[in-house]
Amino acid sequence: MNINSIASGVVAQNSAQKTGDAVGVTVAKKAMDIQADAAAQLISSVPKVAASEPHMGNHVNTHA
Repeated sequence: MNINSIASGVVAQNSAQKTGDAVGVTVAKKAMDIQADAAAQLISSVPKVAASEPHMGNHVNTHA
């Protein structure tokens, strides 16, 4: 058995694994970008609610 053929096989397998890992990372990044865009769109679609009375919601009653 030739050592060079074994070494080249290991190198080829390692290269294929690195390529597969890189593709997986790229797909995960793309999925996170899509989710971030969807979340930003959802947040921006919520209408701003103006308080009917300006003093409402400014203080928290801590006495129970």
